Amino acid sequence: MNYIEVEFILSNKTADNIEQYSEVLQSDLCDIGFESFCNTDNGFLAYCQDNLFANEQMNRLVQMFKTNNPQISLTTNIRTIKQQDWNNEWEKDYEPVLVDNYCYVRAWFHKENSQAEYNIEITPQMSFGTAHHPTTYQIIQLLHNEDVKGKSVMDMGCGTGVLAILCAMKGAVNVQAIDIDEWAYNNALDNVKANEQPVQVKQGDASQIEGEYDIFIANINRNILLEDMPKYAQHINKDGVMFLSGFYEADVPLLLNEAAKWDFSLTNKVVKDNWVALRLVRQAK
Repeated sequence: MNYIEVEFILSNKTADNIEQYSEVLQSDLCDIGFESFCNTDNGFLAYCQDNLFANEQMNRLVQMFKTNNPQISLTTNIRTIKQQDWNNEWEKDYEPVLVDNYCYVRAWFHKENSQAEYNIEITPQMSFGTAHHPTTYQIIQLLHNEDVKGKSVMDMGCGTGVLAILCAMKGAVNVQAIDIDEWAYNNALDNVKANEQPVQVKQGDASQIEGEYDIFIANINRNILLEDMPKYAQHINKDGVMFLSGFYEADVPLLLNEAAKWDFSLTNKVVKDNWVALRLVRQAK
């Protein structure tokens, strides 16, 4: 499977700050199949699986944005990225990520960080989850002080598998990871093997979840989280913890309202570049 990369170039005739406009566009793009973004000096890059790419929908969205924001100049460039091209570009520019001085996410060609408690080696192969994106980074932050030893874990929408791998390194048992994308599934298998961790990986959507978990991680987009939260709730223990990420701060009330229907309450929130990650606990009845 290939990916579509769309470069969005924005300029504002009346102000220098275009970040807020980029955030609005990215939120809308999530609704039509785009799953990851990378900010640039002039806007951002957006990525979508080629079989999900809807050019007409994107053009309508862009036109609507231009109509509603006449002060913004917006142009786009589209290209197809093949799997091998993705890896070549990634290896050329990739820098390791150190989160809270405890978790070091690196490529195979970087040396381990002897000061970090956990070193995780990944190769993305077009999969989301390198810790560069705020949402993955934030979940790693929240897991820093989370006691996962001896607990069961589900990593839903696992991407590279980095979060599941970290939980296994921290002593979790019965660590499961699921992703709907074939590349992500195969990539997570490779990364689990490279890190020698007992993580079970499946390909599919929320219908593939089996069993109950003490810790449930879902780093996906807002719409899928809202749609699938009832399914998640069926597989989380009565006093379980749910980590959610992949959305903007403006989306938090919607997600908290849905989570409350299933007896989850907020205990922690982290924000990075307007992206948010939540830690919620289920109140036992």
